[in-house]
Amino acid sequence: MIRFLFYTLLVGLFLSSCTQKSSNETHSATNDSVKKYLDLASDKTIAFDKRIKYNDKAFTLLNLNQNDSISSYYLYCISYKYYSFNKFNNVKSTADMLMNLALKSNDTLNIGRANRNLGLYYMSISDNEKAIRYFFKAKKTFKLIGRNDYVIKVMDNIATTQYYASDFFGSNKTSIEMISLSKKASLTKLNPSAFLNIRHNLSSLKNYNQAIVYYKKVSGVESEKESVNYNLSNCYMKLREYDTAFKYINKNLENKKLIYTDPLSYASALSLNAIIQLKRGKYSKLEKKFNLADYYFKRFNSPSGRNYNQIYLSMYYEEINNNSKAIKAAQKAYLLSISYKNATDILASLEQLINVDKFNASKNAKEYIRLNDSMQIAERQFRDNFARIAYETDEIAQEKEKAISQKWIVIGVSGFIILIIVLLLIITRQRTKQKELQLLQSQQKANEEIYDLMLSQKGIEEEARQNEKKRIAIELHDGVMNKLASTRLNLDVLHHKIDAQTVKECLGHIKEIYKIEQEIRNISHDLSLDIFKSNNSFKGLIEDFLNTQNKTYVTHFKLEMEDTIKWENISSSIKMNLFRIIQEASHNINKFANAKNAVITFIIDTNNLCLSVTDDGQGFDVENQTEGIGLKNIKQRVESLKGKCIIQSINNHSTSINIAIPL
Repeated sequence: MIRFLFYTLLVGLFLSSCTQKSSNETHSATNDSVKKYLDLASDKTIAFDKRIKYNDKAFTLLNLNQNDSISSYYLYCISYKYYSFNKFNNVKSTADMLMNLALKSNDTLNIGRANRNLGLYYMSISDNEKAIRYFFKAKKTFKLIGRNDYVIKVMDNIATTQYYASDFFGSNKTSIEMISLSKKASLTKLNPSAFLNIRHNLSSLKNYNQAIVYYKKVSGVESEKESVNYNLSNCYMKLREYDTAFKYINKNLENKKLIYTDPLSYASALSLNAIIQLKRGKYSKLEKKFNLADYYFKRFNSPSGRNYNQIYLSMYYEEINNNSKAIKAAQKAYLLSISYKNATDILASLEQLINVDKFNASKNAKEYIRLNDSMQIAERQFRDNFARIAYETDEIAQEKEKAISQKWIVIGVSGFIILIIVLLLIITRQRTKQKELQLLQSQQKANEEIYDLMLSQKGIEEEARQNEKKRIAIELHDGVMNKLASTRLNLDVLHHKIDAQTVKECLGHIKEIYKIEQEIRNISHDLSLDIFKSNNSFKGLIEDFLNTQNKTYVTHFKLEMEDTIKWENISSSIKMNLFRIIQEASHNINKFANAKNAVITFIIDTNNLCLSVTDDGQGFDVENQTEGIGLKNIKQRVESLKGKCIIQSINNHSTSINIAIPL
């Protein structure tokens, strides 16, 4: 797996230097893995928390350096999945990434997708005006490129935002427009979403009988089955038809797999079942049901479900005359509703708080009236802003169409001018053709002279190399060898005399040996790179180093090296620096990574020698962590070789150092 990740990352980093065939194969393999995990994240038969992890895995494998339509589409899908999993901060970060990629590649479709997901993020945090702005940008973009399927999806999001802003009539209007457009575009399978929006609005307007009619229109849609059962049950409960309400909500609870595949739907069903049982006069195990529902709402970050569960729990405590717990549950519902700024839910929790907290009833009632009045004002402001944003969007679209029309006129005139210029250039070209031929001949002659100079320079370099070898040999023979022989003879006297005076005189010769040692060290320094010059010594040197590491440290080091690399053709300077980089990286792994395995990989790709050092340790934050001297040394060595170095790390997963050196 580590080696697979290495190849995936390396292809993304050095696309310009790697072959097209290798790049396509590696990228295709990565896309297959991302698609596999996305499919698992979408499989509603799999446990909900596992699906979240599969979506995280797909994001981890996604190669964002490969800015193409497939990678961008997968990033859009991952971002949308985070929305369905209530991971709203992840929605924002991935949508921003998608927008950056789309703007760089001028990808209109993915600009629209990014705007849609940003709208979903702001809708989820109840910033409805921002949400509407992003949705209208997305709608305009999709409409411009003729993607009616996405236009309808965005209209569904707009209708939902209007519903959250309590603009129920406006939401109905948008939903009806959505149905009309889907019929014209032969996309009627998208109609269920519109019908669901309409029945939500009718239910909020307390027109429960009409809402039931619309709910039943989509009762046969498998993907909406649990939602329809829940909302039908809720409507019948509002109509006080508790037995019918109980029958519908029990359909959800009878699905034993729902607790794993969609725990939030299960929690909603459990909470509604408990309040209906309370309305029917059944009190057995109700507190346990409410607490279990609260556990799932809290675990999967669903404050909008959790607040109503607390309202129902407060009703239960009120019914059994436990007033202190009733007040506490109502207060918790109020705080939850405030946390995501939904005025309708805040009013609902305040209403229950007024019922149970008699001591603060007056204060809560005043707050209810104030909020209700401000809610009406906010609703009017939202409708006004909605109309203004819609008008501004249409006006911008018209201006863009006008600009496009003017652009074509400019292109036509420019084309005519360019044609005249081309004709003039052809005529000029014919007149200068002879001069160009003469220039080419002169250039060829100059190239021959340069080649002769290069040969001459090579001869001079070879002569200098041989002279240097002779110099070192003379230094060893005439200098070091003579001094050693002289010192040996001077010390030989110890065979015959060992009196104190003789020993004292010989001590001076020992200092002479130290001078000879320094002289040998200076000479050998010039030859220090020779250890890397034999064909097999570099690989053997690394293997010996890693064997020592494996014997000394916990981390297991493994060497992977392509047999096609001809080390004898690679300069000693490159090999020496690569060896030092491996030493530095191994030191960092042993000291900081807490890794079980580490892989050192060499591959040759066109004119680049690529090195990767990858471990499965604890990783670190590359952007925020202060760079240590070890990493600085590695980067300085790579820069000295005119190479590229990119360090990537995933917290609690792995760290990878990827290096490419031009040969």
